[in-house]
Amino acid sequence: MSFGEVTITLEDVATLTGLAIDGDAVVVYIPDEDWSGMCLRLLGQAPTDLGGGVIRISWLRETFDELPLSASPQTIEQFARAYALSLMGGVLFSDRSGGSVHLQYLLLVEDWHRAGRFAWGTAVLSYLYREMGRSALQITASSSLGGDFGGWSALLMIWTWERFPHTSPLHAVTGERFPHTKLCEESLPTRNS
Repeated sequence: MSFGEVTITLEDVATLTGLAIDGDAVVVYIPDEDWSGMCLRLLGQAPTDLGGGVIRISWLRETFDELPLSASPQTIEQFARAYALSLMGGVLFSDRSGGSVHLQYLLLVEDWHRAGRFAWGTAVLSYLYREMGRSALQITASSSLGGDFGGWSALLMIWTWERFPHTSPLHAVTGERFPHTKLCEESLPTRNS
């Protein structure tokens, strides 16, 4: 930029998403796990096609579509875990496939009290940067445009609209730009400074 470099910060993530940026690190690992048994234990059901600990997000959405009115506390927790897993694989930590999620993330919501202590915002931003870096390397290696990347791409888009309001979309009825929250408008240097 004419005034220097600009990038998404942890403060931006906390302000735009409400996700915690302080707390325990979100560390996922792939244990020597019986994936089907883990699904049964934490979700109450397991798909038949569990290959390498990867589960289809469409299966999660179909299987856990509607919570029964007479659901037990255990069933409610299972549905909440399925929703969280779907959110992690489809939005927060999405990969380029966009249609599946690794069950390693399910272990992060096994204990809700522990899950509440994680710095989710920090993990989301780190993952987004990693995916953008991979995409940039892919474009460089193939000398073509259009490298796909995972991560929460909507975060990048919303941040851009906040920092550069002239790029935000126009309202379909009024034709005006959507109002921004003036996230850190004071922190951006102007041409006069």
